[in-house]
Amino acid sequence: MGKVYIPAVEFLKKFEGKILIASHENPDGDTIGSALALYLFLKKLRKEVKVGCKDRVPYFLEFLPASRDFIKLPTEEEFDLCIVVDASSVKRLGTEVKAKRFMRIDHHKGGDFYCECDLIDFSAPATAVVVYYLLKNLNGELIDRDIATCIYTGLATDTGFFVNSNTTAEALKLASLLVGRYDVDPHEVAVNVKERNPVRRLKLLSKVLDTLQLHLGGKVASIFVLKEWLERLGATYEDTEGFVNYARSIEGVEVAIFVIEKPEEGVWKVSLRSKGKADVSVVCEKFGGGGHKYASGCKLPHTESLEGVLNKLLKEIKIVLQK
Repeated sequence: MGKVYIPAVEFLKKFEGKILIASHENPDGDTIGSALALYLFLKKLRKEVKVGCKDRVPYFLEFLPASRDFIKLPTEEEFDLCIVVDASSVKRLGTEVKAKRFMRIDHHKGGDFYCECDLIDFSAPATAVVVYYLLKNLNGELIDRDIATCIYTGLATDTGFFVNSNTTAEALKLASLLVGRYDVDPHEVAVNVKERNPVRRLKLLSKVLDTLQLHLGGKVASIFVLKEWLERLGATYEDTEGFVNYARSIEGVEVAIFVIEKPEEGVWKVSLRSKGKADVSVVCEKFGGGGHKYASGCKLPHTESLEGVLNKLLKEIKIVLQK
């Protein structure tokens, strides 16, 4: 067991009290899969545990075991411990949580180390991998097919189904183990995550792709979505999942920008993706966000115009591309 895991293993073994496992806002496959795997495991240990998120579980992850057990955050209930998964800061929850103590399980760099017991493995390709090794060292015999499916889903989605730059040998080795030992069905996961597109999502994608622009000599591509388009099509923010990758897929593009208007929160939500040469986490950190070298996010005030937001981002991206 790596030294980084020892304090967390000992902490959870001894902990008694009400536990909340919290996923970050605008949840993706890694935060949901990691949270559910840990939730199912701690229930097997007879811990008093709940799992929650500010936003609903995306439709393409509803197939996961116990996905309906997610509670809506915030809640008036107070917990003895809140375990934040796949978030570099408690602010990523998007809401307040009443808890006496906090623990973080993550693989992102940066953020604030606000917890008395953090489990952070920067080398892990996904938080789901960190969760797997934590559970293995707590009591590996309790890992079953349901838990393994949640872990596999977190790993698969965070690596872009094993094509992104974080697809390491460790990622492929663990995926093989989850399939071979626990009978996880990769086809079931892929079909549910990638092939359940509602018509509204494809109509929204068509509109978003019409906004495509190239910048900085074709090295940067940008797309955006406005709130009124979602309302007109009956779409939701979760329907925009993965749109940024279309911009990144263009030949010659090094960085993709996807801007989502969220006036109800007073922000423009920004997702940046890089093909490898540019560290987009540096850009997002300039605006109070963060993430990975190749995939990061941030928020800018809605008081800024969309043009102003793009200009600010392009200014910082240009600096990163020149390094």
